[in-house]
Amino acid sequence: MKTLLGSASPRTKMLLAAGLLLGLAALAPLGGMSATSVARGLLGAMALVGLGWWLMRRGRTESRFELSEPMRVVSRTGLSQRCGLALVEVEGCRYLVAYGDSFAEIRRARTPVRVKARSRRKVVSLVRGRETVS
Repeated sequence: MKTLLGSASPRTKMLLAAGLLLGLAALAPLGGMSATSVARGLLGAMALVGLGWWLMRRGRTESRFELSEPMRVVSRTGLSQRCGLALVEVEGCRYLVAYGDSFAEIRRARTPVRVKARSRRKVVSLVRGRETVS
């Protein structure tokens, strides 16, 4: 929902605030109050409103869209002092990465698939497919 003040530029907002401040300062002596006390009260009220608005906006953490992690290390283990193995998930696909001081090899991880057996026990078999090396 757009408001008239929400779509205005910062310069326009500043000029409007300055005009209101000058108008109140000009009308203050007519009411029996001094111009400085009216200006101080108005500035204090504007500061409190601004602080309250900022605190309310800061508490909200909603965003218009969600950022997904393009790459995530699921688990990692050391094979020796110079070699390691990591399971990495990149945009929904899992890869095994074997790495060392001067090498790295990447293979697509096989995913387990549940197969119905004739008995009541569930059997888990691995999908046997062509491996791609990246």
